[in-house]
Amino acid sequence: MSELSRATGIYDLSPYRVAPALIRSVALTKIAAARCNTSLGYLDESVGAAIERSCRRLIEMNDDEVSAAIPLDAFQGGAGTSTNMAVNEWIATDCDGGVSAFAHANLHQSTNDVMPTALRLMMHDAFCDLEGACETLQGVLQEGETEFDAVLKPARTQLREALVTSVGRDYATWAHAIARDRWRFFKARERIREVNLGGTAIGSGAGAPRRYVLRVITHLQQLVDHPISRAEHLTEATSNYDQVVEAMDAVKCLAVDLRRIASDLRLLSSGPMSAIGELVIPKLLRGSSIMAGKVNPVIPEAVVQCAERILSNDALISRLAAMSELQLNAFFPAIAHTVYESVTLSLGSVRALCDYLPRIVPDADRCRAGLESSHAQVVALLPLVDYTACETLLSRARSDGVSVRDLLVNRHVLSSADADALFSPENLTALGYDEPLYDAVRQRSGAALKRLVTEITMGTEP
Repeated sequence: MSELSRATGIYDLSPYRVAPALIRSVALTKIAAARCNTSLGYLDESVGAAIERSCRRLIEMNDDEVSAAIPLDAFQGGAGTSTNMAVNEWIATDCDGGVSAFAHANLHQSTNDVMPTALRLMMHDAFCDLEGACETLQGVLQEGETEFDAVLKPARTQLREALVTSVGRDYATWAHAIARDRWRFFKARERIREVNLGGTAIGSGAGAPRRYVLRVITHLQQLVDHPISRAEHLTEATSNYDQVVEAMDAVKCLAVDLRRIASDLRLLSSGPMSAIGELVIPKLLRGSSIMAGKVNPVIPEAVVQCAERILSNDALISRLAAMSELQLNAFFPAIAHTVYESVTLSLGSVRALCDYLPRIVPDADRCRAGLESSHAQVVALLPLVDYTACETLLSRARSDGVSVRDLLVNRHVLSSADADALFSPENLTALGYDEPLYDAVRQRSGAALKRLVTEITMGTEP
């Protein structure tokens, strides 16, 4: 009975299968090993070529075909031995004679150097995809930053109206965070460039000739399009997974940012009539089986759930990595599956937001109304009068049912031109205030402004 048959009979714990991306990476390591063994004379050229052809076929399969070829439960004992042997057996069977799973496909290899190497290859490819996806999402957000920069709205702290901001600045806030995520994936690849292929079972290279141990990485380097090197200390690299934990910090940070963006989208589109409602979201699905016309933020809600799963997975990966004992981590299968799930959920979430965000538009009228009915604009007066005076003016404007701007124009304290300048989008959202502007307004209207505040306070208004 084959190892695959035994394993499928024993491992029936979950609905999950070994990640096709991981199996493809295992096949890539097998090609490197076959090439090295052939070049050193340990394999006949015909056998080495047959192994490579079979591995290429496995690599070129789609995900469903790979899972059908290697139908193994993702959760296994043995540190991934069943997966390694199942690939070896598939290669031998696909070669249709003349190739042995043990003597040829697994020559000078061990599960303990093949599988960790494959994991790092898989992670590198996933990080490249995530970096590219983050670049696209950053671009989408920057387009919103430019397009909606003039749409003013109340900023909110502690979920209460605060100062003045714009829809474009919300997008800018999100874009800068995603830009950092993009950079993190670029840097994270450096942490997984060292692999332990050639170290065999415990990193000592036992069972493999020295020439193979020293040269197999060279053959792997020729198969991948990124820098890769043999770990400086193969025994250490075989037993420790802290570099995987460190690299996955990039995925965790992305999950934090995705969750924040998705939550903001839900809040800003909430209501829409009885809550914030500043963003108009697209109707992708019916929002209710009973409430006609209801539109739900289904993509942000899905992204929040994915982000929560990724954050939970990060804690799991850390705990599993900490369970390395002596020369090996027996829990490699769960580490690999959890890494794969997290990077897959991350990529899906980023792509979903890339499709969703361009279909969102701000409700400019609602943003304006919310700004005028809030106290956010009164900050424009702070360089002219003190905090208490701002409170007094705001209270009077609310009792009169007008904005602070209109109150001051109606009372002939500010000219329309000065009011337009003080309460303009440029002034309200500028980095600091324009001192020459305020000096000029103070000369023209400072005394009248203070007189109005005194009259309101004393109850002596005309």
